[in-house]
Amino acid sequence: MMPVNLETEIREFVLSTLGKDMNHPVPAESITDDSPMGAGGIDLDSLSLIELTIRLEQRFGVEFPETSIEPFGAMTLRELVADLVERGAAG
Repeated sequence: MMPVNLETEIREFVLSTLGKDMNHPVPAESITDDSPMGAGGIDLDSLSLIELTIRLEQRFGVEFPETSIEPFGAMTLRELVADLVERGAAG
């Protein structure tokens, strides 16, 4: 089996967490790396963004200051993944 790179692992974690754990199913075929996390894309509200960031912190060992959570809604999926990698996410 080919090893999965960290970006792919984070992306898959986000999409599966939304669908399975947060009851916010995201049709994979309609989501691209350029889909916004908030309105017009994955459509997460601020409470869902907070829940997702907590799950990302726990899974990948990163920390987000509270002031970082709101801008996630304006990020695309690609930007969120890149942000996690920059913060030192561990697979």
